[in-house]
Amino acid sequence: MNKLAFLIAFFCLNSAFSQTGLKKKLTGNWTLTDIKLVDGSKIFDPEVKQTKFDMRILPSDSVLITLNSKTHRQAFKLKDSVITWGGMSLKIKSIDEVSFVADQLVSADNQEPLNLKFVLKKLNDLTFTPQSYVAKNGDEVYIFEPGKIEPLFVDSHRSPLDFIVEKFDFSEFRKGGFVVRFVVTKTGEITGVRVVASSNEKFDKKLINSVYLTKGKWIPAEYLGEKVTVEVEYDLNLGWTDENATANIEVDSVAYSDEYYSAGQGFFEYKQYRLAEQNYTKAIGYNPLNINAYFQRAATYMILKKKDEACKDYQQLIFLEQSKAKALYDKYCLPVK
Repeated sequence: MNKLAFLIAFFCLNSAFSQTGLKKKLTGNWTLTDIKLVDGSKIFDPEVKQTKFDMRILPSDSVLITLNSKTHRQAFKLKDSVITWGGMSLKIKSIDEVSFVADQLVSADNQEPLNLKFVLKKLNDLTFTPQSYVAKNGDEVYIFEPGKIEPLFVDSHRSPLDFIVEKFDFSEFRKGGFVVRFVVTKTGEITGVRVVASSNEKFDKKLINSVYLTKGKWIPAEYLGEKVTVEVEYDLNLGWTDENATANIEVDSVAYSDEYYSAGQGFFEYKQYRLAEQNYTKAIGYNPLNINAYFQRAATYMILKKKDEACKDYQQLIFLEQSKAKALYDKYCLPVK
């Protein structure tokens, strides 16, 4: 073998070894513990911040993705430190025995990519103490807590609650409220299904049968790296209201903020900058953490030659740990030397 052929062979073997080593490190049960933009900016969008995201990477080149209690299985590929499944690609930036950090590659919908930190779930479990009780057979049964201790329900499109409600097929013209409780054992079996509250008992048996239809779709919960038995409870509020309850209508300030921001974007696109400014201001009024509204209002202020107001928005964005704002402040607001 000549020197060139030897170097090529060595490089190929080394690359294969490093990818194999990376795959071995990635194999395990991971939970998302920190999320921000790739440039380090802090995220304030509550929908993003409150995301529950777990990955169980299996040796069989498949991964169980749990996003907000919806779990589905995907095949994945690992190449050049990029793990890819479905429409998601993550570039592994660093990894050790207990955690890894990855950057999301640019998504198809042109959203700003995210920086994600994952920790082995069994280590993250140490940060909370679940409730439990001892069953008649002597087994310890943990109390279900979404995103922390819950069995995985493998279905590409539905959460377990969505599945149960669909199979229950409660007629649309009826309104009712039910609370159902059951146990998913450490082997993934369902037992002890019972309705503990009901607005119409004649439907209880049908609801119990709907829960049993989930059989075969559960993967046991894990706590501290061990499979455990968990008691699950779901509240099916199917248009039910307590006639004695007093209505308590609250404004969803985040939703209102998003609506005003969208309206501002429409005015900005059609160069109606004063109307755009007004709507961005209303968006910030409803949600003082609406980062996009600050950036767009500052841009609008610059067009309207309101430099001082724009600089105040950039200062607020810097205070809110938005990396891009520093460069904009330096460009537009610092005195020229």
